[in-house]
Amino acid sequence: MNTNINCLDVRRTLGAEPQRRDAWILEHCKVCVQCAAFLKDMLALDQRVERALNIEVPKDLEARILFRAEFRPAGRRRVYPWLAAAAAVVLAVAVGVGLWQYRQNSAAMLGQALVAHVMNPDEADALDPDRPTIRDVSFVTTVLSRAGIRMNGSMDDITYARACPFRGEMVAHLVVRGRDGPVTVLLLPHIHVGQPTHFNEQGFEGVILPDDQGSIAIIANNPTPMAPIAHEFMKMVEWSI
Repeated sequence: MNTNINCLDVRRTLGAEPQRRDAWILEHCKVCVQCAAFLKDMLALDQRVERALNIEVPKDLEARILFRAEFRPAGRRRVYPWLAAAAAVVLAVAVGVGLWQYRQNSAAMLGQALVAHVMNPDEADALDPDRPTIRDVSFVTTVLSRAGIRMNGSMDDITYARACPFRGEMVAHLVVRGRDGPVTVLLLPHIHVGQPTHFNEQGFEGVILPDDQGSIAIIANNPTPMAPIAHEFMKMVEWSI
């Protein structure tokens, strides 16, 4: 087995092509429970989409349409073949976009994307356990406002704050001092999940919580309990978008 293969490679490939059966994918899924479950989820999703699109069209539909067009009053008898083709294209695009959004907001894909964001080299020093807390509250307030967020309450434990892009939209990237080490908090105004979503990626554990107009992601690679941090932020955050 190629030891250079990691979960990110496997899930990127399966997310785009769930039917892929490359040897390296199958070998990896034999030893990685999470990726095996991800493969199963992607296959189940593909089957649901296929069933949804497999709509039986009445055999005489074309004849009925032509009949109605033929016997429509002369002043209104116009047939626009290009209009039907355009409608088909729009429908196909809508289905494709819907499928893409469904996959992107699945627990596995969101967790993968969030951990990749946290591990971005540009944010490398954010999880330094020796970082001092930020004393300039106005700086944190400015960072939050750039992402369309306000926060009421104490911000004494924040050691890192930055407004940065995630999936094309600005989000607030914060790090707080947790009981057992740094904990990342991402305030996501444009990400919506229907229920609390847990994930485990590359040594990081996380949860994404729905909150009014957006979502709050709590991510850590240490045993710090996430529930108290999540509860605190859900009380303080106000979405101003």
